[in-house]
Amino acid sequence: MTGVEILQAWYERVWEQGDLDAVAEYFDVDAMANGLMTDLAAELEDFQTIVPAVLRLIRNVKITITHSMEDGDKAWALVDIKAQNAENMSPVVCSGQVMIKTKNNKIIEAYNHFDFMSFFEQLGFLPKDTIALCLSGEQLS
Repeated sequence: MTGVEILQAWYERVWEQGDLDAVAEYFDVDAMANGLMTDLAAELEDFQTIVPAVLRLIRNVKITITHSMEDGDKAWALVDIKAQNAENMSPVVCSGQVMIKTKNNKIIEAYNHFDFMSFFEQLGFLPKDTIALCLSGEQLS
């Protein structure tokens, strides 16, 4: 499998289908996923908590790799996520980027950057236009 194929399978099985057993199929036991939260490098077992926590908030997840490139054992992808808010079924749209390094058809390093600000805004956990409010000097409380 290519790196992009591994990413596509990872998104389909783990995030769209919620198959937690698939985490170990695509993510090496010694791998770390950086960028999901500040100062947190998620390990294999962390996904047993992270995935269900996210999937409790959204439904009907569809992840599309819109652009990608590969160089040897590294792959980069621009990702679009479409889902529905689990509370009211309103649309939730988020984008992100990921870079992975693979070995033996598993992710051994991952670097993520997703628009979590917009994600949590759409779920109603942050005020609408949070970034604009912060840029204006408004403090969120």
